[in-house]
Amino acid sequence: MPPLPENIDQILAAVKSELSGTAFSCEELIPLSGGNANYVFCAKLASPLEGGISQVLIKHGEGYLSGNTSFQLPTSRCAIESKSLASLGGLSPAGDGWFSVRTPKLYHFNPERNTQIQEYLPNGVDLKSYALKHFEPHTSLTKKVQCVELGRALGRWLRHFHEWAGRSSEFRRNAAENTALQRLKHSTYYDYLVQMVDKFPDVLSKERGVFESVKVMSEREIEDDSVLQPVHADFWTGNVLLPDAAIEGPVGTSVFVVDWEVTSLGVRVRDVGQMMAELYMLQLFKQIDAGGWMVEGLLAGYGKLSEDEAFRIAIHVGCHLIVIGGTVPGWGSSEHVDRVVAVGRDMIVNGWARNKGSFEGTVLGNMFL
Repeated sequence: MPPLPENIDQILAAVKSELSGTAFSCEELIPLSGGNANYVFCAKLASPLEGGISQVLIKHGEGYLSGNTSFQLPTSRCAIESKSLASLGGLSPAGDGWFSVRTPKLYHFNPERNTQIQEYLPNGVDLKSYALKHFEPHTSLTKKVQCVELGRALGRWLRHFHEWAGRSSEFRRNAAENTALQRLKHSTYYDYLVQMVDKFPDVLSKERGVFESVKVMSEREIEDDSVLQPVHADFWTGNVLLPDAAIEGPVGTSVFVVDWEVTSLGVRVRDVGQMMAELYMLQLFKQIDAGGWMVEGLLAGYGKLSEDEAFRIAIHVGCHLIVIGGTVPGWGSSEHVDRVVAVGRDMIVNGWARNKGSFEGTVLGNMFL
């Protein structure tokens, strides 16, 4: 578990005071690790809610990152997330026996204090942590079915969400308000992509021109309202929760898709590409074959892609491998990181050149079937 924010005790006391005397009055607040943007707690309620609910998740936002108070972040993200979850409550779960994928329920939002009360998943853990704990390197083939089915359920849910959000004028209006985080997310990928050439000159310098062209293309994308649709915008293994227990079979295991504060207007295939890249990194860095199997299922669940979409996904996966895989500490030696960055480079170059044959036999190959 990463270290808690320095001011966690102050925030905890303020949140507990805020909820005192309400239906969400807390007997105990337990800080949780949940990224570095917000303060997240498991609350044991003084009195159960209707239905016997005794635990909820509390998410509190300030005008800065919880993990870096000098980094300013608009609190409008909290209202955007709460409105998103309220709308998504009408979206039916996705799955087919093995898993049931949905968003957590929103119980309450205080816009004056930027505090949300959400449904809590008992014993929940994010998919990245789950995979590192439960799926060993060179993963046993006995676990392939459950991995493919988990990926398939996530892919089905993502397609379902994209199609539903595309029809919802209310959800689109809410997503369109999040311009600050839309720009921040975009810059994190495509501005940094070009900058990464200087960090890995031996691996990337020959492709600076391609990267600059990709950056220009991506800028045009987010400025073209005709191609923009509501997206999650941070769909990765850290924002998927499931119970921290062995998967016993097709029993409808609950899976939550969380963290909707970045939701905005964007390009749908970036949601697909971000999740694919994170799953693929499990295989590239940790030799966890389960990552590749989940990619297989994700693509099957999401369904048919056009060639344009497939090449665009390849570019985004490559960008993620370079920008995220090349900077996250502790995943591998410098030589290992160089190899992953090189894989990302080749994906961008071949995606940009529309070289379909280069993806045959890779985890991305099924996009072109």
